[in-house]
Amino acid sequence: MSDSKSLDEKSQAGEVQGEAVVAEVYNPDLSAAIAKTNLNGFSRRSFMLYFVVMVGFLNAVSSGFDGSLMSGVNAMPQYLDFFGYKTTGKSTGIVFMIYVVGNVVGALFAGPATDIWGRRGGMFIGGFFILVGSAVIVSAQTASAFLGGRFVLGFGISISTTAAPTWVTELAPPQWRGRLGAAYNSCFFIGSIPATGSMVGTELLNSTWAWRLPLLLQVGPPIIVMDDLDRPFFSDIVRESPRWLISRGREEEATQILIDYHSNDGKMNAVIQLELEEFKRQISTQRDSAFWDYTALFRTRNRRWRMLCLSLMCVNGQLAGNGLITYFLPVVFKNAGITSPHTQLVYNFANSLLSAFGAAVGTAVTDKIGRRRRLYIGSLVLACMLALVAALSSKYGKPGNTNVNGAHASIAFIFLFGIVYAFVYTPLQALYCAEVMSQEMRAKGMAIHILISNIAGFINTFANSVGLGNLSWRYYFVFVAWDVVASGLWYAFGVETQGRTLEELDEIFDAPWPARASEKKVTVKLTDAAVVEKA
Repeated sequence: MSDSKSLDEKSQAGEVQGEAVVAEVYNPDLSAAIAKTNLNGFSRRSFMLYFVVMVGFLNAVSSGFDGSLMSGVNAMPQYLDFFGYKTTGKSTGIVFMIYVVGNVVGALFAGPATDIWGRRGGMFIGGFFILVGSAVIVSAQTASAFLGGRFVLGFGISISTTAAPTWVTELAPPQWRGRLGAAYNSCFFIGSIPATGSMVGTELLNSTWAWRLPLLLQVGPPIIVMDDLDRPFFSDIVRESPRWLISRGREEEATQILIDYHSNDGKMNAVIQLELEEFKRQISTQRDSAFWDYTALFRTRNRRWRMLCLSLMCVNGQLAGNGLITYFLPVVFKNAGITSPHTQLVYNFANSLLSAFGAAVGTAVTDKIGRRRRLYIGSLVLACMLALVAALSSKYGKPGNTNVNGAHASIAFIFLFGIVYAFVYTPLQALYCAEVMSQEMRAKGMAIHILISNIAGFINTFANSVGLGNLSWRYYFVFVAWDVVASGLWYAFGVETQGRTLEELDEIFDAPWPARASEKKVTVKLTDAAVVEKA
């Protein structure tokens, strides 16, 4: 993450002419500021920033636990027998659906909480409800108690995953926003890997602790987050979003945070000056709305297009077919010919590891390949992968199949689908939604992100459970078709957010067709001191 070789890095975008580099950039002002600012990714202040944002990342870890835990727990006889459930069907659909209901209800409170009490306050409130929900789930003796705990858990995660990506995106330096923001959602796998790995061992226990112990892991991340936000030493370095502070008239405090985390030497630099100017300019034009008033998100054409981009990420990210892989992976493996519950859990764990690899690669290249092109090309690749999974499962996933190689080929493409999905969508799901929102919209917009994602998630829970039970592999083609549609939607309406400050995107969304306007670059000559001229 170092900018110490800025001239060499910029030469990748153009031709070196003497000491200047001819490059195509989205934002000449930002490029000039970065050229004059040597932000070293290995400085003490940079490492402090990495440590700080990891507190936000832990909120994604909490979300990762649930998605992976319940897919594995749903394959355990100890859990199914205790509550009288089956791996698919209406009862199981309700267990997954009640978590989504909690998310939807929590989203109504998440935006106001994050605006009123700040991004740190939202993370603390969310962590509290996650702890309560986890405690109820682990100790549940009846199906009603288990369902109640999952509702509270979903409620808390909704609030924490609204506040945390908003905080990370607003705190990150503009030249590192893509990588740090993408790393947030990729930390989903820090929760999913130990969750799936623990179940490989606990599944051998002949008691309800086979599923209670893995679910107990969910209390870890919120305890750490709440402790860091509340303990005096950590609360002094885990600071509030500078944008939120300026919106509350606390400019001096916000400036000091930017100096602490966006510089190497603790002094003002060109990037910080640009940030402060843009923060104040945009916030001065804002019109505050009541905490309960969500109509502000749709007040102008600019804002409606922003909400369209957010909605595309919420819907397309949920309907890409990942719900089949995430929540009902054991059933998908069974369709591919793997019937042993223990073997299914082992493969579930392997899938988490491989998907984590895909997300890590996707995170690393986020600032280099952008967002829009990755999304419309990636959606087509996902459609092809899922079609191959369906075709192979139809042939080699039948009861009594003896073609081991065919079954393994099915599993290989299931793994490949997970890797591609993690590369395309996982790093961008929270980052992109936060980026396309303006400062005034961001907290409420991220709450709507949770709301729309979970409404779409009903298909990934209740409907998927019934659809897989009735149609088996044929149900995959519903999502194959949607991935093709999603590719077209991204191409037509997706706005590129790479290479611009969050505030500069306002000009893009004011354009007649923002998706096209966002792809336009300006050719400039750069040196390590400034933009020399527009070429």
